[in-house]
Amino acid sequence: MPPVTPASIRRALLCLPLLALPVLAGCAPEPLPAPGAGEPPPAPMSAVERGRAVAARGCALCHQVLPDLPPAQEVAAPSFMEVANLPGRNRGYLRGFATRRHVVETMGEPKPVMPTFFLSPEEREDVIAFILSYQRPDAPSHAPPEPIEPFE
Repeated sequence: MPPVTPASIRRALLCLPLLALPVLAGCAPEPLPAPGAGEPPPAPMSAVERGRAVAARGCALCHQVLPDLPPAQEVAAPSFMEVANLPGRNRGYLRGFATRRHVVETMGEPKPVMPTFFLSPEEREDVIAFILSYQRPDAPSHAPPEPIEPFE
C-alpha cells in the first residue's frame, strides 16, 4: 500500500464529490415543464382568420374591413362588406383585381397605388377568403362585375 501523504489526502478529497454525483443525480428534482407543455398546440388559423389579420394591418387604412370599425382614413374606398356583395364578386374576380395595379384617385396628389402588390400570393388568397366571408347567400356573385369607381 502506498504511504499516506498530504498530497494523496488532497487528491482523495478532490475526488470525493465525483463519487457522490451518481447518488445526488438520483435525488435531483424533476425539471420544470416548459411554459405551455402538456397543453395542446393552438389550432392553426383558417384562411379567413389569417385574411382578417392581414386586412387589419394594411387594408383597414382605407377600407372598412370590420362592420363595427371604420377605416383609419376617409378616402371613399368601398367596405369589404360592400365589395363582397356587389355583382360578380367571386374568388376569380377578386384574385384578378388584387393582382392588377390600381391608382387610388381619392387621396390627392401624388395618386398612390393600392398596395395589393405588397402582399404575398398566400396573403392575397387569405384576404380574398376574408372578403368573401361577408358574402350573403343571395349575393349576385355570378353576375357580370360592376365597376367600383374610382378604383377600376
